[in-house]
Amino acid sequence: MAETGRSEVLEDENQGASGVFDEFTAPPVHSGAGWTQAEFFVDGNHSRVSLMSRIVPSPDWFVGIDGFDLCVDGGWLDTITIEVDPLDAGTDNGFTFTAPNWPTEPQGVVYRITSTHPQHPAGSFYYPFLKRLPPIATFQFIKVKEYELSEVFRHSEDSQHFDVVRAEQPQHPNSIPVLSQGLDGVQQEIEEQRQEEERRLELTTIGWQSTAGRGTAAGDKAAVVNSILNTYGPPSSPPAPTAAPAAPAAPAAPTAATTTPRSPRRKHKTVRKIRAPRDCRVGDWGSWSECSKSCGIGEMQRRRAVLKHPRRGGRACPPLLETKWCGSARDCAKSYFKW
Repeated sequence: MAETGRSEVLEDENQGASGVFDEFTAPPVHSGAGWTQAEFFVDGNHSRVSLMSRIVPSPDWFVGIDGFDLCVDGGWLDTITIEVDPLDAGTDNGFTFTAPNWPTEPQGVVYRITSTHPQHPAGSFYYPFLKRLPPIATFQFIKVKEYELSEVFRHSEDSQHFDVVRAEQPQHPNSIPVLSQGLDGVQQEIEEQRQEEERRLELTTIGWQSTAGRGTAAGDKAAVVNSILNTYGPPSSPPAPTAAPAAPAAPAAPTAATTTPRSPRRKHKTVRKIRAPRDCRVGDWGSWSECSKSCGIGEMQRRRAVLKHPRRGGRACPPLLETKWCGSARDCAKSYFKW
């Protein structure tokens, strides 16, 4: 790369390498002074950028930065400018821009070229009277757009059966314990009301037996109902006569029964079945769409449908559309880079 400008080997080494999120290239600068630009992506797990550009002509000189972090204190830098000095790749011994090929054996390490190093009068950057060389290149990073994850949705939670009513204790003192005992509690309440009505009818029948002299077995519901019908009859008719002789205080009981007849329509306590909230339920993700761009960075999308819409204050539906980046400048034709 530093000697010939060919980047295929460097790209092949980084392709699919652990920790590499995106690769990018920029068109060359054809004149001595100029500029070029490229776009790339970073995220919270891949916030560092490394890049290099060959100096032409030169033996093995280049400019670049290594692992510069664009995320500072949990936030992305809006813009930053970095001035750089020339670097020597350590593969050629030439001291000037147009020096002939003179390979370094064995190959050395990369080092920074300064005004005093390498210390040779023929060096193109040898200016011992300068404290520092003026910057030979400038890199400027500008944040073009920032994407934010709107919601974290786990498919395992979505696949649960949300129609099952769970018995939970209320968290707030003003909360209404809706179905706190489940469906069994409702059935138990209905059964208790039925037993209470039977006891009330039984007590009424026993009270009438003391005056009418008619016996009814306790717990016999058919006998209890027949006793009531024979005793009261229709609401407009008087009480049926009895064959047993009446005691001196006997008229008091039937008088009370006839003056305040029991209404045949008993008001039952209404038991309302309160249905629990229903959360939204969605299906599986569909397949990814084709990349929106055949050359450069584009987007791919996939969707999912709503199986059950939320009801009665249930949890809202998660995002139904998901997008991810795709594509690369490596898929572009050579004419694309001739801007």
